[in-house]
Amino acid sequence: MEIFRYKREHEDTVISAIKKDSNWDIFTNGRAIGNYRKRLLESITYVCYDNGAFGGYLRALPDDGFAIYISELFVVPELRSRTIGRTLIAKTKMDFRHLTVYAFSDEDAYYEKLGYQKVGSVFEIHE
Repeated sequence: MEIFRYKREHEDTVISAIKKDSNWDIFTNGRAIGNYRKRLLESITYVCYDNGAFGGYLRALPDDGFAIYISELFVVPELRSRTIGRTLIAKTKMDFRHLTVYAFSDEDAYYEKLGYQKVGSVFEIHE
């Protein structure tokens, strides 16, 4: 698996992948897509490739030296259960080990399966 910091060259791949999943329409519908393209570049965003194929991405938001919040974690459906999500989370935690990493979630069972604790409305990502 290879993880890269997101660049504009990844844009078409990411947008194409999430357009295939109706749960991600909030980012790809009408006027939202232009703003989302900008946010992918402005945020802390990583992309993951598994054997040369796009596997998923993670977008996180910094909070002024206090914490990092994982806003989106997407794994291509056919590649789920291959540790892509876990690897993206680990990369974020490693790169920002001096900060607390939290995850916003609408997939609580996933974060609970990984052993993360819910703290209020977010999950705290720990070693």
